Amino acid sequence: MQPLGSAATGHPETTHAAIDALKAGGNAMDAALAAALTAAVCEPLLMGFGGGGVFTVRDGRSGTVEVLDCFSVFPGHGHGLEARNFTQLAVNYGPTTQFFHAGAGSVAVPSIAAGFEAFHQRWCTLPRERLAEHAITCARKGWTATKATEVVSTMLAPILRLGSCSAAVFAPDGMPLAEGATVRSEKVASALEDFAREGAAPFTCGHHARSLVETFGPPHGSLGLHDLEHYEVRFLEPLEVAYRGARLYLPPPPCAGGALVAFGLLLLDRLDEQSNDPHWRSRCLAAVMSATERVRHEGFDRDLFEPGTIERLLAPTTIDRYADELRTALRQQLAELPPKGAPLGPVPGNTTHISTVDKDGNAVAFTSSNGETCGLLWPSTGFPVNNFLGEDDIHPLGFHQGPVGSPLRTMMTPALLVGPGGGVIALGTGGSNRIRTAMLQVVSYLMDGAMSLEQAILQPRIHVEEQTIQVEVLDQGPDYLQAICGANRKLARFEGRHLYFGGVHSAGLKADGRIEAVGDPRRVGVGKTAVS
Repeated sequence: MQPLGSAATGHPETTHAAIDALKAGGNAMDAALAAALTAAVCEPLLMGFGGGGVFTVRDGRSGTVEVLDCFSVFPGHGHGLEARNFTQLAVNYGPTTQFFHAGAGSVAVPSIAAGFEAFHQRWCTLPRERLAEHAITCARKGWTATKATEVVSTMLAPILRLGSCSAAVFAPDGMPLAEGATVRSEKVASALEDFAREGAAPFTCGHHARSLVETFGPPHGSLGLHDLEHYEVRFLEPLEVAYRGARLYLPPPPCAGGALVAFGLLLLDRLDEQSNDPHWRSRCLAAVMSATERVRHEGFDRDLFEPGTIERLLAPTTIDRYADELRTALRQQLAELPPKGAPLGPVPGNTTHISTVDKDGNAVAFTSSNGETCGLLWPSTGFPVNNFLGEDDIHPLGFHQGPVGSPLRTMMTPALLVGPGGGVIALGTGGSNRIRTAMLQVVSYLMDGAMSLEQAILQPRIHVEEQTIQVEVLDQGPDYLQAICGANRKLARFEGRHLYFGGVHSAGLKADGRIEAVGDPRRVGVGKTAVS
């Protein structure tokens, strides 16, 4: 039995599609696209043809890494970018309530069809018809909702009930879609067949495009045919950061997360005085998270698209300045353990991730999102549609600012970690603002803690928001909690592993040729290896 490759995703059917493509003779890129098409069916609230995404791809023969940015842009060519049908809805996440905007006026340009076509043309070896087979079967014969499906449907219930068609699928009989439910859609199956035969054209200038604009264009929203027809994917050079003998490849802007993860790793690299002490390492992680949040407030978010912003952030003078400040803070006297606090709740990161590798060293990390969805379906396809124009995280300077046609920012951070011996790990996660902190921790555990991929993913996670440190509490003990909180932070406890902290689905090829895959249980991840 020879290993062919592996895949880790957020749904059993999504992983099945990737493994099937590998067994059919495909490479890691074929596996990733087959998985992505199936995720559009089986993870429809997290990604699909109504959303956007980012690929980070490694060619095993040359070792080169490229980023394919197929995330969304501002609509409004010819008729302006306006709020129009822009509805604020309160979404209850247990301990907290968060407001989002949905409706037709919250929809930015859907870009997945163009991204999938470009990805297939550049890297895949199997025909689109073959790669879409499993997705079409799942749509037509039915797929099974998982616990993660139920959780997301429950959280987003106020949005999903906004439109009657959306409510019929995701809130049947007024209740959120439950684990174990079977979902079928002939519209989705037919739309996937259209993509398999014709590529992106039906979705960018054909009948599906016209259907989309009729619902989400003026007077309802800002989307127009010009926006769809003139959307262009971008092939970009990745950000590259050296860390502990390995190299991490990350997406550049419009992805904000890549630069912030790189910043965090460079800071950690300066704070290794007591790296054998796990409490010290965790305190360093918490301190670096605080510093990263600070640089966002000090102008990084505002200046993300300005020339030189990334270079200034990652410059040795910047890293040294922050490292000096952190060393001083880390050596301060610790206070008593803060009182137990309530977790902030699963503030959504309605995003999913796919990782694939193959025996030849090809690797793909693909992260994709629909936001929280706009509450309405794409009429001719049955796919949920994004609400990217209604997310605060994407618009720190205010809603509907544009300019029209310019890229939206995102925290998505699909990454490839290439080890000193030549092995490669594809990794990424959903989780909004927790993406950068989850990625920082997993990479640190792999390289600083010399953990296996499974150990690194299963380690309890932390996340810092202002003066609160959120902690997955397993069996760390009070000394650990005191060490990471320090003198000024409040503690918010999550008992056990929690979807709030993302789902780092990862696939890896070791330097000795062994292949592995780990699906993060926080988001019901499934990892499998294909063998011949």
